[in-house]
Amino acid sequence: MTITMAAVYAEGWQKAVVSPMTRADAAARDACGAPYAVLLAADGRVRAVLQVSWRDRYCEVIRLDARGRTVATHEFRGSGDGELFLFESRTWDGPDDAGEYEFPHVAARHHTRYRLDGRRVDIDEPLGDRGRRTQTQRWEEPPRLPVPAFGNWHELLNLAGAGGVEVADAVDLVLPVVAAVVPPWRPPSPLPPGDPAALFVSGTEYLAAGHGLRIEVHEAGCLRLPSGRVVAADPSSLDIDAKPYTVTVPPGVYPVTVSLARFVADPQHTRVAAVRLAVAERPATTWELGLRDGQDPLDLGYREYFGFGVDAGMACFIDAESCARSEDVWRGLGGLVTPRFTGVEDETMVAWSSGWGHGAYPVWIGRDDDGGVVCFVADMLLFGEDEDDD
Repeated sequence: MTITMAAVYAEGWQKAVVSPMTRADAAARDACGAPYAVLLAADGRVRAVLQVSWRDRYCEVIRLDARGRTVATHEFRGSGDGELFLFESRTWDGPDDAGEYEFPHVAARHHTRYRLDGRRVDIDEPLGDRGRRTQTQRWEEPPRLPVPAFGNWHELLNLAGAGGVEVADAVDLVLPVVAAVVPPWRPPSPLPPGDPAALFVSGTEYLAAGHGLRIEVHEAGCLRLPSGRVVAADPSSLDIDAKPYTVTVPPGVYPVTVSLARFVADPQHTRVAAVRLAVAERPATTWELGLRDGQDPLDLGYREYFGFGVDAGMACFIDAESCARSEDVWRGLGGLVTPRFTGVEDETMVAWSSGWGHGAYPVWIGRDDDGGVVCFVADMLLFGEDEDDD
């Protein structure tokens, strides 16, 4: 049986239509890749929500029951070859008498996650929060489909378990409406690198935590990389977190530069903004997030990143081969308050104080026009990131 659903275009759905827009406005967003949502209603109730952001290679289909409870989500991502693939799905089933807020906790839950290498992981929780959890893994290629043209949602809905649906623009459909103060949903766009090279321009001024800071660039010595496997870590945690990045460099000795931010109104106060390990003298024209084995950018949500952890307020660059014999070096660093950075005498480590302190910090890998690695930049996130909200 075919069901006709009425389409309403908006920023999103939060028990009400969030900032409705015309079909033409939604089509324009679709064409330029900007986020928007399609609300599909039947019998005067929204039964499905499509959240679309093609610039992030993302679409999610959310299905609701007649009581407005979420019963399924299907998240699609770009596969890299112009198609979409089913990244993950979640379903909730009964009990019928559970309220909206109780339902996700007591319903039977199933979660499926696909990987592009063919791995499929299923998690079953037949009693919700109240019972056992079973995880299984097998090899199965994820379902795929072409990126749909605007308005041509049937194949996407079929893969999301909502087959037999025809979509027509809503006419005289009355739904509650609210204005968006903040976006009602976020596409999974990880933290962007910005311009790491700009952090190494002396005299540049930034504003952080209400204070003006001016950049100074200092040479921190050289780092010996006998294996070419770069590690960024808290020097006090080399025994548990010495995991190298998957991108390697030729073994050798490479210069390290520190971007030091000095408070304009309090010149005695400094913080490390970033540290660069230079592999080549060529400028970086593209940047990518440094990854360790097992890390997949598809797992990152809005403004998320994979970073190395800091607990002792210090960070370092070191070669993977040097970690085991350098586990106690941090004890002689004195907290790196004055100075904020140092190179170990035998060039096995360059260490620095970590921005505002403990936390997790990304490493950006710069490449030249030919794709060659030219540097690793540990970003201490001193200045935060500006958000580009639509």
